[in-house]
Amino acid sequence: MAQLPSLPELFDLEYGDGEDDLPLYEQLARRVDGPVLELGTGTGRLAIPLARAGLEVWGIDSSEAMLERARCKAGDLAGLHLEAGDMRDFALDARFALIFAGMGTFHHLLTRDDQVACLRAVERHLAPDGRFACDLRPFLYNDWDTGDSAVVFHDWTRALDSGETVVKLRSVRVDAAEQLQNETHIYDVVDAGGITRRAVAQIDLRFLTRYEMEGLLHASGLTPDGWYGDYDLAPFDETSEYMITIARSATKDPL
Repeated sequence: MAQLPSLPELFDLEYGDGEDDLPLYEQLARRVDGPVLELGTGTGRLAIPLARAGLEVWGIDSSEAMLERARCKAGDLAGLHLEAGDMRDFALDARFALIFAGMGTFHHLLTRDDQVACLRAVERHLAPDGRFACDLRPFLYNDWDTGDSAVVFHDWTRALDSGETVVKLRSVRVDAAEQLQNETHIYDVVDAGGITRRAVAQIDLRFLTRYEMEGLLHASGLTPDGWYGDYDLAPFDETSEYMITIARSATKDPL
């Protein structure tokens, strides 16, 4: 029987070819002109192509398994530095022109203390002219009316090179009062004989309103430059699928 794919491999199967947000971060990095730090770099979906584009890129992640897959994909790529680290409390020997948390990474911080700790670490590592970009889903984007019952979604079905098929299911339970969403990600790997093996990942997410996020930024020494609703930087409004903020340090004088 074939070995069950690891969660980093399944993560790549789901997200590895996603590039909708890549031009935004490359554009921002070119504009501020300096080293880039990605928080929650995962398997290198963004960090690797940014480094291949000639940028100096650092990436931190709390999962050594994710980083190991990223290192295998990157090989000896110049300009890429991948390190294990907690985005709530990291200390790197560098200052960055751009720090970003892509694809809802900031949602994984479940308490205000953790959120502020992360943003203060960001502020400490920003260069004087640096910018912080954070990509979130808006609070109202979610369906908060499901009550105590878990809702199961069929996300996708995809084929592996091995000939096996992966069926992705997602079970979602919400707590609107706490702005929390608990997700169970279920990957059923089905071989040619119909035998199914299952991998499961539990993910907790906390959603924020715009003004809640703005208060967190100010409490951490950061000032928002703008709020945007998509990767083309259209203005954020009540119909936006994304809530992207770009912020700068409020305590450092620009160069």
